[in-house]
Amino acid sequence: MEGPYHIGIDDTDSLTYGCTTYVAANIIEELIKEANFIDYPNLIRLNPNIPWKSRGNGAICLRFYSKKNEYELMDLVLKYVEEYRDKLDIKNQPGIVILKGDVPNIIKEFGKKALNDVITLDETISLLKKINTIYYGIKEGRGLIGALAAIGNTLEEDHTFELIVYRKNYNRKREVDIESVIKFDRETFPFTFNNIDYESGRLLITPHGTDPVLFGVRGEDPEILKISLKIIKFKDADKWVIYRTNQGTDAHFFEFKKIKSLKPYQVAIIKGIVSKKPVFIEGGHVIFSIADDSGEIDVACYEPSGNLRMIVMELMPGDKVIVYGGVRPLNNKITINLEKLEILELINEQYINPICPKCKKSMKSEGKNKGYECKKCKIKVKEKMKITIERKIKEGIYLPPPRSMRHLTKPPQRYGMEKRKWNGIVEEFFGKF
Repeated sequence: MEGPYHIGIDDTDSLTYGCTTYVAANIIEELIKEANFIDYPNLIRLNPNIPWKSRGNGAICLRFYSKKNEYELMDLVLKYVEEYRDKLDIKNQPGIVILKGDVPNIIKEFGKKALNDVITLDETISLLKKINTIYYGIKEGRGLIGALAAIGNTLEEDHTFELIVYRKNYNRKREVDIESVIKFDRETFPFTFNNIDYESGRLLITPHGTDPVLFGVRGEDPEILKISLKIIKFKDADKWVIYRTNQGTDAHFFEFKKIKSLKPYQVAIIKGIVSKKPVFIEGGHVIFSIADDSGEIDVACYEPSGNLRMIVMELMPGDKVIVYGGVRPLNNKITINLEKLEILELINEQYINPICPKCKKSMKSEGKNKGYECKKCKIKVKEKMKITIERKIKEGIYLPPPRSMRHLTKPPQRYGMEKRKWNGIVEEFFGKF
């Protein structure tokens, strides 16, 4: 056998049709007859703020030894990409990259950058020409960026798994019993996550479009996920695949930045001080500002963030926080769309104009460094009054509800469960119904 081969695939779907994991599932179904897989199929979620992404900005990498050469493999992959991609969507620009041999560090660095920054197609093609790859892009081939990034993200540290069940009929209504999902969720907690949003009652394992995915469950271990095939009640299933993935790991949050350095569509982690009091705006969104030693920026917590907005509304100028989110252009400036909030230190004291001891009304300032005076009683005081503030929130990490979490966001039950490495064991990851 030759290899190892690493095949990256991206941008085969659209907002309304298709799924890159389904393209991979069909390739796997054919390859598994003769290939020796050295890893589970990898599902790599990339920078979620990229505006031209189709949906979850996920790319696929398959890693294996095979009797086929690179060109035979390219023909095989291209056959399924052409069969299942959304040919009607003008934005659909699939990319396929095949690397033979070990993944060099330069590609790993490229893959890491694709998690939190913007990478151009020119930058990608320039790198492809320097390394031992063959590649193919359809139309402009923007999918080459994600395809190469998927190869570069080798998931050597923290990772999770997702078992995806595919359906036979794309056009019929999905039949997945919600009570059985609740049963699965309760029996596998905390080793699976984001199966259902209990606040809204929304099922989270099923997509809503006409794509081939029936449902997908995410968790810490392949064997835990296989329990879903026994507990969850569903109809119209065709095949299933288990992917090793960076979902639920906060893989995109790895670099603190200064406000002054931020650019649109990057991932931002900013440590700073709340500089403007949070306010509700039209639509139920909340806006506040933070500052560091390089500048100030607005932070938006949007209505789908649910009760996270109530936490944000309790912030006060002077609180020390870390905000995690995406940088987006808004009204000719940039804003951080809040994805996670970490409160480091809350102020519990505040200085206010002194209260007149006689009439109990607030005194007025006499000017800078001139003290304060009660205009009615003529009593004067030199300094402001210090008061203790009772806060309704505490230091800690705050997240939106599961229904509003991005694929990469680490859910609460995973804190303390992070993996330091992969054991390298590949067990059964594909099946037919």
